[in-house]
Amino acid sequence: MSRWVATDESGRPDWRRPALRVGLEISLVALVAAYVAVHLSSPLVVAVVVVAAVVGSAALLFRALDRQAYAWVRYASERARESQRNQRRERAQRRQRSGQRSGGGHQSGGGSRQQQRSDAEE
Repeated sequence: MSRWVATDESGRPDWRRPALRVGLEISLVALVAAYVAVHLSSPLVVAVVVVAAVVGSAALLFRALDRQAYAWVRYASERARESQRNQRRERAQRRQRSGQRSGGGHQSGGGSRQQQRSDAEE
């Protein structure tokens, strides 16, 4: 995982830290916008500041959601890849065992080499 994604003990992306960080960032944007708006006299400039604060807050929120979604997709794809590797390994072991029982151990050796080659490619 990347350095900006917090994970729990199991390696899953954790949503608590990013949510707290985004909440603090949005609060900071809102406080700065409120401070600037209070000290301005023109309603047009105040409206521009408020709109900029809302757009900035939405951008911060969507950036955090994008990062979190990407972290979950990456986690899920790693889990799927692990599962596929395990299934291939189990199939190769079953083929090897059945080949040894039937006396055709030579055939299972080729599949094993092919399995090793596909695992090395990943």
